[in-house]
Amino acid sequence: MNIVGHHHISMYTKDAKRNKDFYTNVLGLRLVEKSVNQDNPSMYHLFYGDEVGTAGTILSFF
Repeated sequence: MNIVGHHHISMYTKDAKRNKDFYTNVLGLRLVEKSVNQDNPSMYHLFYGDEVGTAGTILSFF
């Protein structure tokens, strides 16, 4: 099997606000998308990436 890249990496966070503050204000990533977790609508699903959201630059958090 040849792996040529990845689309995104997903992780969990306990505090969506602190997570957003860190990834946007400290690291300078852009919030590409904010939605809710399809399995748990009370939980956000946050996507960060480069300026245009290029595949391979995306981090996502639940």
